[in-house]
Amino acid sequence: MAYHHGRLREALLERAADVIAERGVEALSLRALARDLGVSHAAPAAHFRDRRALLCELAKEGFQRSVDAMHAGAEAAGADPVVRYRALGRSYVQFARDNPSYFRAANHPEVLAHADKELRAARAAWVATLRKGVEEARASGWHPEVDVETLLAFSCAAAIGTAQLLIDSAWGFDVDDVDALADSVLDLVVHRSRTSVVPNSRDERKVS
Repeated sequence: MAYHHGRLREALLERAADVIAERGVEALSLRALARDLGVSHAAPAAHFRDRRALLCELAKEGFQRSVDAMHAGAEAAGADPVVRYRALGRSYVQFARDNPSYFRAANHPEVLAHADKELRAARAAWVATLRKGVEEARASGWHPEVDVETLLAFSCAAAIGTAQLLIDSAWGFDVDDVDALADSVLDLVVHRSRTSVVPNSRDERKVS
């Protein structure tokens, strides 16, 4: 893979994304990236002090790009806050499937443990996007009996978990249409769970 003079930083990120998509985060090294790009082993250090710094940059871009994708999906879904919220989650899952390297970098333990200020801000913007969607959907009838933070945790677990399962071929779901499977999962999370079916303990005590 060649790069245009003056674009080494971008070329490193692009090649790193390819490596992660093909072989996973653990296969990534600055030395190998330099070899692939035909530059000296020391050249990447001008842009990234180590592998972790490069991963953090990929993760930051992943959060930013996924937020853009989520906003676009919500806008395309129309005015209903519940439908828009479902679209946020579905758009995130699709982003992860289309960009597995960014998803893996953003959720890698090494990255999360050493996030810098910019990465923490990018992750906070991602969470804020979902929280706003939760608040609006809840106000429109989606689980008004459940607090916002519980719904947010439920939603994050569903979106991240679904994305992880669908981009990991080792799970080998026996389906012909993975997109249809993703749709069904998000429908189950949002559309088919508008209200709780299990009473909470306080309700049970009142009945007894």
